[in-house]
Amino acid sequence: MIFRNSLATRLTFALILSTLSLPAFAQECLFETECYEADACQETAFSLTADLDGERLITDFGDLTIVAAKQSGALTTIFSTGDGAEYLLSRNGDTARFTAHANDGPTVITYLGTCKGEF
Repeated sequence: MIFRNSLATRLTFALILSTLSLPAFAQECLFETECYEADACQETAFSLTADLDGERLITDFGDLTIVAAKQSGALTTIFSTGDGAEYLLSRNGDTARFTAHANDGPTVITYLGTCKGEF
């Protein structure tokens, strides 16, 4: 097969490469609200990708290891761990909650947002 350096060939190749870097089963989550302990909640821009095939949550601050996941009806719950904290991601429809339970303190940070995609 001969490949020509046409725009269509380059676009097709770019599309193939972009899909190779995506997890096969993933959810993209965006959180707009952050609540720290008993302080008032405030706006934020935090995102993560839940990659069940790779057993990880890919976050703005680094990857977390998924240790368990369960589904009950429309509710999906993912338990993960990382440096100095345990994490819980809950999704029901598009609505999502992500909590970080720091071992130092203890301290809890809650993020409110949405997730798109399927497992």
